[in-house]
Amino acid sequence: MWRAVEQLRRQHARHRQATARWEQIRAQLPGRVDPAAGGLTICSVAFRAKACLDRNDLLMRRLNPGVDRPRWLLFDNNVELRETIDLTDPRFTVVRPQGRDVDMGYEHALGISELLSRVRTRFVLIQDPDCFIVMPDWIRRVPQYMDEHRLGFFGTPINPRRHNSYRYFPYMVCMFVDLARVSPKDLCFVPDVWRLPGSVAYRLRRALTRIPKAGHLFRALLTEQWKTNGWRIKEQFGRGDRVKFECALPVWDVNDTIPPGSLKRLIHDMTPGAWSPVPKQPGYCSTIGFAQTGAPDVGALGWEEFMWQGRPFAFHIGSVHGQPGRYERQLDIVLGGLPGARAARAPSQPFERVH
Repeated sequence: MWRAVEQLRRQHARHRQATARWEQIRAQLPGRVDPAAGGLTICSVAFRAKACLDRNDLLMRRLNPGVDRPRWLLFDNNVELRETIDLTDPRFTVVRPQGRDVDMGYEHALGISELLSRVRTRFVLIQDPDCFIVMPDWIRRVPQYMDEHRLGFFGTPINPRRHNSYRYFPYMVCMFVDLARVSPKDLCFVPDVWRLPGSVAYRLRRALTRIPKAGHLFRALLTEQWKTNGWRIKEQFGRGDRVKFECALPVWDVNDTIPPGSLKRLIHDMTPGAWSPVPKQPGYCSTIGFAQTGAPDVGALGWEEFMWQGRPFAFHIGSVHGQPGRYERQLDIVLGGLPGARAARAPSQPFERVH
């Protein structure tokens, strides 16, 4: 018991430390960018991401011919020498942490915050190295679309399978921001996971879901309760009353998870949206994925697909990218089969599912 209390105390102390660090960074961030500035900057945190960065950079150039390459800022969060990003790599501007005095996921959020102070363009893309934007000409089309529709945010949300995280708003895996409408000072990605007493309440809810044979009855108590990176931004802008936003559609078919006519489906239909583990906002998910449009079946690999305007927009590999040798071959097959890529995948060549 006392060990658990002490762990909570340490986690809360680290949370306060990370929050204080964010306030220091925030004080040095500029205000809104002049709309005439134009341009796009990419900000990424690199952790065991060399393979993804190499392929992502190549794909970006193939899909955006004739367009100036955006400045790509990298916060090098690696601790393994073989994964460290070369400071002289001409493709990236590499920033390394001065020290490692925070942990538990705060490094990612604070790394992005550190990079924001270096952004001078109107648009910024917060992008995980293992998220691949596959829409042709996206460097030009996305900022133009955001400007025409007066969007402050655009991007991919958290996959609906992770029902305990926030939904209906772009996530930092792939988040475009118009800094002429949203000040960098309002982009706090620090999670709220370990702040007391909220973390205690979440742990108690999670404990209920683990009751043998009855835990599923309490699953709804976790809906949107895990206050992950970017949660504060969603809380501030997620109502759409300050700035407009739009999400690409995650590919997910509720009928595959909860068959129509089943008791589980009946319960789901009666559950309010605020409690339902399945998102109920109309048009939030797409039942049509990459394969139905003639693109490589990325979903068959267990990766996340996102559609926009009826076409593939992006896919996200996920945690497996931190396990070298587990995904590279499949990734090369997928990228080779995309429109605009130099190589094509043989239609008869099967995918290997990544476990």
